[in-house]
Amino acid sequence: MKKILSIILTIVLIVGLSACQAQQPAATAPEAQPAADTKIVITDLKGREITLDKVPERIVSLSPSNTEILYAVGAGDKVVGVTTYCDYPAEVKDVEKIGTFEGPNLELIQKANPDVVLAGGYIQEDLIASMEQLNIPVVSTEATDFNSIFDSIALIGKVSGNEQKAEEVIKEMKDKIAEIQDKVKDKTPKSVFYVVWTDPLTTAGSGTFLNDVIKTAGGTNTAEKVEYWAKYSAEELVKDNPEYLLSSKHATNEGVTLDFYAKDPVFKNLDSVKNGKVYLMSDDNIVSRATYNMQNAIEGYVEDDQPNNIKGIKLWL
Repeated sequence: MKKILSIILTIVLIVGLSACQAQQPAATAPEAQPAADTKIVITDLKGREITLDKVPERIVSLSPSNTEILYAVGAGDKVVGVTTYCDYPAEVKDVEKIGTFEGPNLELIQKANPDVVLAGGYIQEDLIASMEQLNIPVVSTEATDFNSIFDSIALIGKVSGNEQKAEEVIKEMKDKIAEIQDKVKDKTPKSVFYVVWTDPLTTAGSGTFLNDVIKTAGGTNTAEKVEYWAKYSAEELVKDNPEYLLSSKHATNEGVTLDFYAKDPVFKNLDSVKNGKVYLMSDDNIVSRATYNMQNAIEGYVEDDQPNNIKGIKLWL
């Protein structure tokens, strides 16, 4: 009898323990968390909405301006292709070249295997369309005027994952420009004519980045009455008689000097030439590229202690 009771108690205990275990919630594997959304949605400077799957690690730049900005915002290590015109900063000389600004090579762009391509201005619209057909992400980031330079820098900062650095660059630029404008605000603006090319005489009119630079630097552009990069009448220039004559050293195939303007039958009649107010731009890229270097284009500085060889407009000094 005792043996039977012992067996019964053992069975009861086993059943009870099994019931208790059955009442305990079964351990469950942790739920898989959805992957973080790494997509970037942007609106480029042509008003196109573009979605990138991730922050790009491989970037091709199709213009010198875009290239300069990429390095300025700290994305230089992501640049895997540039144009032959991209020559600043010095590190860019070692980056693979994918053709000229006017004619980038589509096959070389594909070979670079970019996560995104930063395109130039209207001259590259056909190329942009071709890349879109090949499903190559392309963003238009080239500034077309003075104020859109800030938009360009902010956009490139966002695309490359360097938004904070881009904000710092923009702030530094705006602070410097405000400082320059404060220096020139009480001064009488000086009239300026910029010689892009001598024959035919070509200049920068309204609607150009250079026109805005001249005005911000404390000058008035004699050629503002014409639009964009335009031919200009020699007779009209003599009539305008600007106080300052600015010129690229590359305004002729051979290059120009101060002596060239002093002896030229047209330019020698200008007060700016007679009074020694002719300034040669040894690096005209600084006033023709819409980049963060805009502040240097406005401020300007003397090169190699030669008063008439300058970089930048330098009118307020």
